[in-house]
Amino acid sequence: MRPGLFFWIVFTFNLITAIALGMAILAPYISPKSFWPIAFMGLAFPVLLFLNVLFFLFWSFVLDKRFWLSLFVLFLSLVHVPKFFRIGKGSEVTSGTHSINVLSFNTHYMGAFDRKDQDTSFFINKLREIQPDIMCLQEFANLGGSFEKPMFRQFFKEYKHYKTVNADGLSQTYPTGYGVCIVSKYPILKSGYLEQLNQSANITVFADVLIDGKTIRIVNTHLKSIVFEKQDYKTVEYISKAESKAYGWMNIKRILSKLKNAFILRCTQVETIREKLNDSPYPIILCGDFNDSPTSYAYQTIKGNLLDAFVESGEGTSTTYIGNMPSFRIDYILHDPSFKSHQYKTHALNFSDHKIVSCTISY
Repeated sequence: MRPGLFFWIVFTFNLITAIALGMAILAPYISPKSFWPIAFMGLAFPVLLFLNVLFFLFWSFVLDKRFWLSLFVLFLSLVHVPKFFRIGKGSEVTSGTHSINVLSFNTHYMGAFDRKDQDTSFFINKLREIQPDIMCLQEFANLGGSFEKPMFRQFFKEYKHYKTVNADGLSQTYPTGYGVCIVSKYPILKSGYLEQLNQSANITVFADVLIDGKTIRIVNTHLKSIVFEKQDYKTVEYISKAESKAYGWMNIKRILSKLKNAFILRCTQVETIREKLNDSPYPIILCGDFNDSPTSYAYQTIKGNLLDAFVESGEGTSTTYIGNMPSFRIDYILHDPSFKSHQYKTHALNFSDHKIVSCTISY
C-alpha cells in the first residue's frame, strides 16, 4: 500500500474518532430525549479519548501536521478528564472543623439472592474501619423469611442505635423490597421521598439530619437501571472475547435498546430531582448509584453546582462498578460547594457488583 493512501485511511479513522470524541464532550449538556445517540458517545468517552491520544502520537511520530486534529479535541476534553482520573491527594481535615464520614454502597441485597454469606464479618469489619456517620445504601432491604441472611442480621445488630430512612418504610401502599435506605448516626428531623417516578425500584429519598447544630439534607438516589438479564450479560461476554459466532445482531440490538431506554428514562428522573434540590432549604450531600458515567446528562443534571467527592479528593482512577460489564464510575458522593471532601476511597466486597464509596466531608 502506498504511504499516501495509508495516511489517508488513517486520517479518515482519525476524523471519525475526533468527531465522536467531540460528541462525547457535549453529551453531558444534551438531553437524550432530544438526541439519544449522543448518550452512547458520552458512555464511550474513555475509549474515544484513548484512541485520539494514539492518533496524536502517530501523527507526531511521522512529523505530520495532521496531529492538530486530535490535539484540538484532546484539549477540549480536559474539562472531563478529572472526572475519570485524578493526580494527587486531596487536603487533610483541618483542626477546628466539623467533619462526618459518608458512605454510599449498592449492596446487591447483601448476597441474599446469590446465597453468599462468606463475607459477613469482612463487611462489618470494613464498616468499622470506615466508621461511617451517614450510610446511603441502594438495593438494601431486610427482605425477611428465607432471604434474611446472616449479614442483614449482623448489620442491624451493629447499627441498632442508628436512625434509618427506608423507602419501604415510607411507602403506605406499595412496599417494594428494593431498599433505598439512609442510615444516620445523627437525629433525623424530617424524611420522605424526593422522587418516586418508578415505584417498583430506582427511587430517591431524603433525610434532614441534625449534625452538631447544623441541618444537612442527605439525599440517596438509585437512578433507572438498564435491567440486563442473563442473555444480555452473555452477549457482552461473547463480544468482549470476540466470539462472533456466539452472538447475533438481534442480541446486540436488544442491549442497545435497553441502554437507549434507560438513558431517556433517567432524563425525567434527574430533572425532577434537580428541581427538588434547587428548592432545598439546607445544604446537600447527595449519594447514589446513578447507573451512568461522569460524561452523561444524568450526572451533569443531578450534579448542578454540587462538587464531586472523587474530583475533589480522589486519587488515580475510580471504578465503582465491577460486574459483568465494562468498568465505569457510576456510584457517587456529591456535596454542597461550601463543604470540603477528603480521603475519597473505594472498597471492593465479593457479594456486590459495586464497590463501597466513602469520604470525609468537613464544613
